[in-house]
This record gives sequence, C-alpha cells and structure tokens, in this order.
Amino acid sequence: MRSTNNRRQEQVMTSQYVTPQGICDQEQAKAIAKKLFDLYDRDRNGIIDGQEVSPMLIDAYRGMSKAFNPTQADVDTFVQVLDVNRDGKITYQDVENYALRILAGIQPLPSYSIQLPPQRQYNRMVEERLEVARRLFKKFDVTQCGYLTRNEVPGLLRETYKQLNIEFEPTPQDVQAWMDMTDTDCDGKVALQDFEQSIIRSLQEQGISLY
Repeated sequence: MRSTNNRRQEQVMTSQYVTPQGICDQEQAKAIAKKLFDLYDRDRNGIIDGQEVSPMLIDAYRGMSKAFNPTQADVDTFVQVLDVNRDGKITYQDVENYALRILAGIQPLPSYSIQLPPQRQYNRMVEERLEVARRLFKKFDVTQCGYLTRNEVPGLLRETYKQLNIEFEPTPQDVQAWMDMTDTDCDGKVALQDFEQSIIRSLQEQGISLY
C-alpha cells in the first residue's frame, strides 16, 4: 500500500502538468498523440486512412459508455476536423495538433510550408470571400490567441451583416446557433480553420462553385 507522502508527491507532480488552458502540458499532449497515432495507424503507412477512423470513433464513444456505429458521413466529418491542412489525409501532425488544442489548450500555428494540390485551390471569388473572413476573424480575435470565444462572436456577426448593409443585433440564440454550426469539434472555441470551413459550407449550400 502506498504511503500518504507518496500519494501527495504524485498529486503535486500531476498538478505541475495542468495548465489554465488545458488538462495537461504540451509534452503530455504530444505523448498521447503519439500513442493514439501508433494505435490506429494499423498498416503503418504513416497515415490514418478512412477504414482506420471508424475504430477511433467507436473506441471514443465506448470510453463514454456509449455504443456507436459510425456512418461514412461520420467518418468524413471526423476527417475534416483533424485534417486542418486539407490534404485529404490524417497525418501524425494532424493528430498532434488536435491533441495540443484539446488537451493542452494550445492552438498550433498553421504550417504554411504545406502546398495544397492544384485541384484543391479555390477560385478567385471563393478566395476573396475567405480573405474577408480572415480579416474579420483577426479583428475580433482580440486576445490574438488563434480562436474566437462565445463573447467575441456577437461583434463578428454584427460586422458580417454590416458589410451586407444589414443592421443586425444578434441574440443569445443567434450566437448559440452560430457556435453549433461553426464549432465542429465542440470545444467552445472557433479556430480560423473552423470559420473558413463554415464559409465554404455556406457557399456550397448556395450552389456556388468552389474551384
């Protein structure tokens, strides 16, 4: 049986890794990401493929004592959440970035060295819309932390409608609806990638060609 002093030492050591933004520190989050990637990259090809995503989702729900049989749409949605550089693959870097964000509260900076395939380059009109969205995001990310919180959303919505020459005062219900639509990983924060994807989905729903 462990002594009281040993248990107290363990508690102190554990508390050193809890940050105000997350439940563990950066190195712990990276270690967890490594274990997850090694566990689910079953064919060891350096990528978590579509057929390897389903076990991840099933195990995640099993950890919450829930049975879950993911559909292809569920798999595709989860891939979009992790695949922040939009190269169509879940790499170790994608998993590590997600772990840093969710577990350590760290918003990894995007890697601008990654070049998207030519067929995934959006057309000029879409890029112009995205550029406006990026400027709005930067304006209302007042803490420059890389994501928007619920308190920053009303200003973003007012400015968005203002650019359409529409006076709009968002209600709490409007803010919640926007968060539900944009916060795809349900962490209470909207990263720039989340915001950009909401713009893309909106354009698609309008029948506007992206490429």
